[in-house]
Amino acid sequence: MGKTIVVTEPIHEDGMAVLEASGHEVVALPAGASEAEMAEAAAGAAALLVRTAVFDAALLSRANGLEVISRHGVGCDNIDVGHMSGRGLPVAIAADANSTSVSEHALGLLLAGAKRLPGSDAAMRAEDWNWRSRSIGLELRGAKALVIGVGRVGSRVAKLLLAFGMEVRGYDPFLEALPEGVARAEDLDAALGEVDAVMIHVPLKDDTRNLFDAARLGRVKPGAYVINCARGGIVDEPAMREALQDGPVGFYGTDVFLKEPPEAGDPLFPPEKSMLSPHSAAMTSASMRMMAVQAAENVVAALEGKLDPRCVFNRAELGL
Repeated sequence: MGKTIVVTEPIHEDGMAVLEASGHEVVALPAGASEAEMAEAAAGAAALLVRTAVFDAALLSRANGLEVISRHGVGCDNIDVGHMSGRGLPVAIAADANSTSVSEHALGLLLAGAKRLPGSDAAMRAEDWNWRSRSIGLELRGAKALVIGVGRVGSRVAKLLLAFGMEVRGYDPFLEALPEGVARAEDLDAALGEVDAVMIHVPLKDDTRNLFDAARLGRVKPGAYVINCARGGIVDEPAMREALQDGPVGFYGTDVFLKEPPEAGDPLFPPEKSMLSPHSAAMTSASMRMMAVQAAENVVAALEGKLDPRCVFNRAELGL
């Protein structure tokens, strides 16, 4: 018998097939498993395959035999990565699995704002045909866009924007080369005042938390569209509400929120100037399958000492 792999939430059957063919023991927890059930299962696990379940230091400290956590996705907000790094253990991500779905979703949110879809739908349902003369949209061809974070998703977004005929700039101080056709923005604040659309695609870290606070939102070009398919917490939500109501931001499209799900009664953002989705950008049939398969492959590779460093979220901390 091999080592024990714990799958904390249901995943696509093709991902489970990868695990079951590995020769290791696979323990699949049911949907909605309690924290106590998670802790009990983790205590005997060599590997955890995790979707959205939260594994803090207290819970992870009970997993004495743990060798790897594999995320069913790319963000690791629900895992105490510092604890894992302190133990010299990798947190793997499904690096290539959902970038297409998320980039398409980001473009969808931009198009929804540029083509005034939330307002036009509401107007039609209210029998307000004359709304068409009171709201002017944006033609993407010839407009300027700024992609903040030109990694796996951001680079795909940039290519989609270029295909629409937009002038695309990229802000990413960590990349030496940007995709063909994307001009480098050296100064984030200066660029914000010059572009019609801002696409946010950076991870949530200490240096990106509240990256878009009141001061930075105040530098946005009047009427600009801001799209966030990265993480809640990068955009200061109260500041964004203010920027939509009385500031320069013309439209906010977001798939992510500081608290997920938001508290009941949370005012969120004015419906006529925003479009929201429940962290569902990666929820397509192709993406869900690919995330499950790659997350499973990362588990097997890690247990065999063959995990690709490119798929390790904390590779810098581990010196990989």
